[in-house]
Amino acid sequence: MRKETRERLVLPILVPVGALVVILGVLWGFSRILLSVTADAATGTALAVALAIVVFAGIAASRPQVRFSAVAAMAGAVAGVAMLAGGIALVAFAPESEGAGPQGPAVTVSLVAKGLQFDPTKLSVPAGAPFAIAFDNLDATIQHDVQIFDNPDRTGTPLFDGALVTGVGKTTYMVGALKAGTYYFHCVVHPTMTGTIVAAGGGSPGPSEGVAVVAKGLQFDTSEIDLPADTPTSITFTNDDAGIQHNIAIYQDDSLAKVLFTGDLITGVATATYDVPGLPVGTYFFHCDVHPTMSGSVVVKAAPGGGAGGGGGVPGPIPGTPPPGGGPQPSGSVSITASGLQFDKSSFSLPAAGGKISFTNNDAGTQHNIAIYTDASAADNLFRGDLVTGVATVTYTVPSIPPGTYYFQCDVHPTMNGSVTIA
Repeated sequence: MRKETRERLVLPILVPVGALVVILGVLWGFSRILLSVTADAATGTALAVALAIVVFAGIAASRPQVRFSAVAAMAGAVAGVAMLAGGIALVAFAPESEGAGPQGPAVTVSLVAKGLQFDPTKLSVPAGAPFAIAFDNLDATIQHDVQIFDNPDRTGTPLFDGALVTGVGKTTYMVGALKAGTYYFHCVVHPTMTGTIVAAGGGSPGPSEGVAVVAKGLQFDTSEIDLPADTPTSITFTNDDAGIQHNIAIYQDDSLAKVLFTGDLITGVATATYDVPGLPVGTYFFHCDVHPTMSGSVVVKAAPGGGAGGGGGVPGPIPGTPPPGGGPQPSGSVSITASGLQFDKSSFSLPAAGGKISFTNNDAGTQHNIAIYTDASAADNLFRGDLVTGVATVTYTVPSIPPGTYYFQCDVHPTMNGSVTIA
């Protein structure tokens, strides 16, 4: 190639193209360093390199004649500063890897929301390690989520607050590490949907081995269930009555005013494992919700030599506001209609011995129910009627409830509510 051609044609093209390739290569490599360190370290490194460019360019420009050697020396000096600053940043400020990062946590548990209930109601996760909850909302057009708390009342600031999911829909919640212990979760839209999370590991005690109970001939094989205090426990329940449904439900006492645990109905012959949350020291009542004559006592005792909290005996019934005396006793049945996302009654009365509610849902294709709680916080459920898809009519049988004034609502649409007087 002739010298004239090289100087007038080739070099004017190759030099800027080559310089551009070099610059892009340096920028790409430098960007890898900045992306590998924390945000503050990346900012500091970039400022250090920018300052080096200004200083060395100023030195080169101050010479009487800028030669190629001066430009090359400037570029080398800047590259040296970039390598030094980037190396220091990588060693000192590289971010720690997080268990819930893009690779995902080591443990994923599944949780389903269906019929305004969680399934399962107890999750087991490793203590001290992040985990994921694969959440599946099967309630069409209804919103659910998961909030995790460190107290059984599920009050205060949650440890984890998951995004709402409109059913039918799925999501995966990434939850940070929990210390060993028992935690409590609920749905913020429907606080009656609750469950527990047991974080175990590192020598922390998990759920106790549990007890076994058998139902046969419309009788339980025991009239007393013994459980350890303040410890999640499993009950292995076997229903030997073929084609008949049984379950085990635990209440504060035989008034059935406050439910502490309700096991799923089991059609015999079958076996299921119930995960019962920890209960304070005391004596409680259990029965089969289908056959209430199948009943007995749950005795919760402190571990030998241990100091479980709570005093002995059964806590008193849930206080209500007594209705004024002297008036007529309420009827044993009442009719309530839901229409246009409203109940036709804002209050009704039932006798303390129990009664019936004839419930009509006139909202076509929409689910409603009637649930009774101690108060408007909807924390303690006294009765929950099955969901009814309109248009349809059902009859609810309400168990005995101590006299007082209580609160009722639709669990799907809590703005549909009112008061219940039990006398």
